[in-house]
Amino acid sequence: MATSSRYDDRELFRRRVQQKLADRFSADNDNGNGNGDGGSGERSEIDLQPCKKSPYSIQNFVWIFAAICVFYFSDFLSVVMYDMRIKQSWFWIGTIAFICHVSVAFFLVVWLSYWKKVDSDNWETMYPKAVPVATGSFIIGGICLSVALWPVWGILTPVILGSLLMGVVVIIAMFG
Repeated sequence: MATSSRYDDRELFRRRVQQKLADRFSADNDNGNGNGDGGSGERSEIDLQPCKKSPYSIQNFVWIFAAICVFYFSDFLSVVMYDMRIKQSWFWIGTIAFICHVSVAFFLVVWLSYWKKVDSDNWETMYPKAVPVATGSFIIGGICLSVALWPVWGILTPVILGSLLMGVVVIIAMFG
């Protein structure tokens, strides 16, 4: 008796979910969101476009706040400029790799997208090596800077660099 009761509950739940889904899709077609041929299930081009979210969200402000706190409390600028514990050769290799990454990103985003009006979908067909070079230089730069700054902050080095990176990315996404 208890087994059939559980089976009946599951069946009732399944039917309720199916009914709600059917009501939802039929309401979409009745409201004119379909293509007008009696609910064939196809949606118009306007419905397929994703809505754009605002870049001004609480999560973005938290990342910016975290990056500012990490920059201030780690004393990042004075450490990078004056601390003798930094491994200079690793630091400069990482810096050059990040400059390469930023240069490729500037070329793709600013020069191609804004100046030449090339769609971002065409970047890989026009310049197939640009994205792999940017990705490789970013990875090499991150590893080299982590090795260079490890004597200063130890295990916190990737956390500090990651927080600062996310702060910069969010600022660029919000205001760029």
